[in-house]
Amino acid sequence: MTVVKRPFVLDFGGAHLDRPLDFSDEVWADWRKDKHEQFGSAWPRVEAILRHLEGLGIYVEDVNPGNIVLPD
Repeated sequence: MTVVKRPFVLDFGGAHLDRPLDFSDEVWADWRKDKHEQFGSAWPRVEAILRHLEGLGIYVEDVNPGNIVLPD
């Protein structure tokens, strides 16, 4: 392991390859609401990062301000 500097995206267990988790629309809506509250005004940028990763076939479930850190 190495030490990383801002910005970074880390995840050691909450990522899945090739297909998203099979949650209901309601569960995903609650998840997005929680993440918006956690990230505040940075949430649109975090969502863009997640969409980019999904385009690569990487689906990240464990999203929090400790594992997605944007530049200051």
